[in-house]
Amino acid sequence: MEKTLNRLSIFQVRCQLCATRFQARRPGNRLTTQEFDRREYRRLSANFAATLILDQPATGGVVTDISMGGCTVQATTSLPRGTFVKFVLHAPSGQPDIKVDAAMICSIQPLSIGVKFLEFHSEDKQRMGQLILELLAYQQAPPRIPA
Repeated sequence: MEKTLNRLSIFQVRCQLCATRFQARRPGNRLTTQEFDRREYRRLSANFAATLILDQPATGGVVTDISMGGCTVQATTSLPRGTFVKFVLHAPSGQPDIKVDAAMICSIQPLSIGVKFLEFHSEDKQRMGQLILELLAYQQAPPRIPA
């Protein structure tokens, strides 16, 4: 079904903030030489402290990019791929921490790990959406030129 819709220039799109999926028409040639990215959300540059919790002890790190679907954490850990953890993002400016009740280690690099978010409480998901909105606005704002 999805291949047929793609041939008609109708594509599945996911809202970057509320995670609602919808269809959009995009006419024109969709051929590309770029490698396919399976992510449903655009990753945004970030610099936040975070904690991965798997029983005890917890592992700390720094989030270098983030979306509603997951993040990359600079950390050295021996947690294997596929491990389920709790994830806590230490929000900036004294805001409450954002807790992800279920997350999964989905990739491991020498100095970083990829984390996929699976389950939030609604308040934490709303706060994560607000944080993503702020990052989107900040990163898309034109640079300021000093007078």
